[in-house]
Amino acid sequence: MPKVAAICFVVVSALVLVFVYHGFRGSFTPGVKVTVESGRSGLMLEDGAMVKAHGVHVGSVTAVQQTPSGTVIELRLDPDAAARLPADPGTDIRATTVFGAKYVTLTDPPSPGPVGLAEGTVLRASSVTVETNTVFESLSDVLQAVDPAKLNRTLGALSSALRGQGESLGHALVDTDAVLTRIEPRTETLRRDLAAAEATADIYAGATDGIVASFDNLAVTGTTLVDRADDLDRVLLAAIGMGDAGRRVVEPNSEQIVDVLDLLRPTASLLEEYSPVLPCFLQGADRARQLAEPASGGNGSSMMLKSTFLLGTDPYEYPRNLPVVEATGGPRCGPLPIVTADETPAPYVVANTGANPFEAGNTSPVFVPDSLFELLTGGAG
Repeated sequence: MPKVAAICFVVVSALVLVFVYHGFRGSFTPGVKVTVESGRSGLMLEDGAMVKAHGVHVGSVTAVQQTPSGTVIELRLDPDAAARLPADPGTDIRATTVFGAKYVTLTDPPSPGPVGLAEGTVLRASSVTVETNTVFESLSDVLQAVDPAKLNRTLGALSSALRGQGESLGHALVDTDAVLTRIEPRTETLRRDLAAAEATADIYAGATDGIVASFDNLAVTGTTLVDRADDLDRVLLAAIGMGDAGRRVVEPNSEQIVDVLDLLRPTASLLEEYSPVLPCFLQGADRARQLAEPASGGNGSSMMLKSTFLLGTDPYEYPRNLPVVEATGGPRCGPLPIVTADETPAPYVVANTGANPFEAGNTSPVFVPDSLFELLTGGAG
């Protein structure tokens, strides 16, 4: 009987210890499972490590797994605390002391968002505290790679160079601080410029072959210039002589040249205004030439003529039809450069030029008996 009692006591004690252990680990407490991904977790982050938010214990680490891309850390958070946390908090892995164990801390995001950290959320650790032994290890590697004698000479030379330059260094630091103070408000602009520079660099990277080929061509051009240096000297001397000759011509007549350019200004302005008309007019004139050449001696030996009477317009009358230079409007090409059969006769453009053959309301030329009589009699009446 005492043996049975002893065995029962041992079993009950073991169960109590297991219950206390799992109770301490929170195994019997429902929690919100969250995953944290990090490039590394450090040497002192283990299962059971604390999870804090604003310095308050809100959960614990349940698993730390190494993956090819880094570390995956499983968290279990208190449901009440998770309901009060931001939906997308920042995540850092920190250490309590220089040599202490690490813990996970959740921070507020830069921009406030919805509240409530949901089950299955995947967070990304933004920073991991560097262990002191890692720093010592890196420093040891550096010291092993550096020759102490050379390092001593380098530090001695640096000390000699800086001796007596304290004031200058102070001014330099003050100026640097002023520059950085002015640059800081433009950090976002610099970030955008650097992002744009990346795209520009990609463009130049794609054009590397063409750029290299251009440099190769420039090398050939440089070789040609070296080989023809004497000819180039003669060309430059001739250009200098031509410049001197031009100066002797232009300098005495500079005022007249300025006057000529001033006189050309109205004409040039008018040509600029009507420049859209010039191409279609010249193209139309060239097409008319092509159509007229077969009948008007274009072959160099004959000309075909067909004469008849055509209806004309009223003759000019003095002083009613004296020329008037007040035509406005345009520029316009009308049907030019190609006038089709449906567009003939071409519309008459009414302008204030002193005469309008259609001012009576007629839409085509009319028969004028007096004009025919004057033509037949030579103007005798």
